[in-house]
Amino acid sequence: MVSLQLYYYILILSLLYFGSTASLIGGIAYAPCNGSIAECEVEGEMLMESEISRRILAQGKYITPGALKPDQPVCRGNRGEAYSKAGDCLPEPSNPPDRGCQKYYRCRSNS
Repeated sequence: MVSLQLYYYILILSLLYFGSTASLIGGIAYAPCNGSIAECEVEGEMLMESEISRRILAQGKYITPGALKPDQPVCRGNRGEAYSKAGDCLPEPSNPPDRGCQKYYRCRSNS
């Protein structure tokens, strides 16, 4: 009977000892962070694999001027006008239809 109690006593002490040391070694306390991603991940930022990964964590701390003027259209067109009619919104076509054809391409038309 005494040996059984001694066995349980040693078992409980060993569980308490090894449980506390395991939590000290592997357990990392995560405190809540209310800042930006970059501020909360200061230690983890240097463990990223590249400069691109670091830039993903960066945040801008400003508002664009266009966001402050919701009553104005995005482009220089009038209110209710399509973006394609305002010349500043759409980029130049990257593949214009009248680009011509060089001889070495052997096009059907001689343009």
